[in-house]
Amino acid sequence: MSEENSIQGEGAAVESRPEKAPLSVDTVQEVLIKQQIHGMSWKKKVIGILVILLTLTASGFGVYKYLGSSNKTDYLTAQAAKSTISDTITATGTLEPVKKSEMGFKSDNTITALNVQPGDRVKQGDILAEQDATTLQASLQQAYSSLEQDQISVKSAEMTCSSKLKTLERQQTLFDAGAISQSDLETARNDYTKAQWDVETAQAKLVNDQAKVAQAQSDYEGAVLVAPFDGIIGAVNGQVGQINGLSSSSSTLLTVMSEDLQMSALVNEADIARIQAGQEVEFTSSAFTNKTFQGTVLRITPEAQTVSNVQYYPVLISCVDPDHQLFSGMSVSASIIVNRKTDVLTVPMMAVSYAQTYLKNNPTAASGAASAPSGGSAAPAGESTSSAAPASETKQSVILVMQNNQPVVKNVVLGMSDGSNYEVIEGLNEGDTIIVGSNTVTSSSGSSSSSSSSSSNSNSSNQRNQGGMGGMGGMGGPPPGM
Repeated sequence: MSEENSIQGEGAAVESRPEKAPLSVDTVQEVLIKQQIHGMSWKKKVIGILVILLTLTASGFGVYKYLGSSNKTDYLTAQAAKSTISDTITATGTLEPVKKSEMGFKSDNTITALNVQPGDRVKQGDILAEQDATTLQASLQQAYSSLEQDQISVKSAEMTCSSKLKTLERQQTLFDAGAISQSDLETARNDYTKAQWDVETAQAKLVNDQAKVAQAQSDYEGAVLVAPFDGIIGAVNGQVGQINGLSSSSSTLLTVMSEDLQMSALVNEADIARIQAGQEVEFTSSAFTNKTFQGTVLRITPEAQTVSNVQYYPVLISCVDPDHQLFSGMSVSASIIVNRKTDVLTVPMMAVSYAQTYLKNNPTAASGAASAPSGGSAAPAGESTSSAAPASETKQSVILVMQNNQPVVKNVVLGMSDGSNYEVIEGLNEGDTIIVGSNTVTSSSGSSSSSSSSSSNSNSSNQRNQGGMGGMGGMGGPPPGM
């Protein structure tokens, strides 16, 4: 009975088709599938739907991987712009005062007054310290007394000598007249000679006692320390009540130094030939990281100093510090400006390094390079017939320029370098978009792997002059801490 009903049901379903629709195998299969799904339990329906979704997901992922597996290069760019570029030599140095005086008492006596402390500003002639001068005053008075006695002795000896001279002249007259003997004349002559010697002895003692007076006067005046010039007190090594003098444990009581400073920098022997008096200097201190100070090369010491088996030459540099912010003893880093050009076209050194790496990896790209700049079509690196700069200061190179979203190789003539940028003499225009590196972007993962040339970083950190490119000089100063 159930089979009959089922057949009847199926027949009814078949008969329910539109009268005008033709009966076909596809139609029958469609009806059977619908009947089969209709007869499924809800669990089987859920499992079937999940299977269909997983199948669609796997298919879509495969298509996505296939279509998105290609890599895309994202170039890092910069603009060729005009700026200032400097050829400099770096050096380390220490600030020191232009004038410095270490002062102390010569005689060992007690300090009675100390009028200054470290950091005090003083004027020339200001009294800084005093010591007990009682003994020194007595010595000075005694020296003056001896000097007065010597002056009297000289006058007495001179009077005696004058009297002996007159006696000798009289005796000579008598001897010529035959009134006295030869022995009487000789006696008069000897007396006069002795009187001359007495004068000379008295005069010598006078000179000696004059020197003693001068020494006693100096010692007495030395009991008061006076500022020798306008400046600042750098150190005080004593206090009232202590004994200070040449024989004391610390003979230097006060240090007076000028507020004007100068720098003693050590320059490597490889760079010293490029240093000249009058060159401008820029320097910085770790105490004022955001400020650059100015200076000028004053002189070069011709005798070298050896530091870690390397020869360095001391270079004295003036410091412009009108606000007196700097202090003696500070370590500074100086850049001695050998040459400087303003308002010139520059590009990062990374652009040159990346272009060289790019051509190594893409040799065929060199064949499509733009025409070389005039006067330098086939010059080797470091040589150029360009009249814009001496050949010793130029070199031929290549740079990648973005045109229509594609890298284009251009030949250029480069000039000075400051360790980070090159001067472009020929081959580029201001505003050109240059390539300094690249990132390889993989669209399937959404991450990027850098393919920038590692030599870019090494070149940008290299501050040595390379074969006449006008790069920065080598580190002029010794290792830190020297």
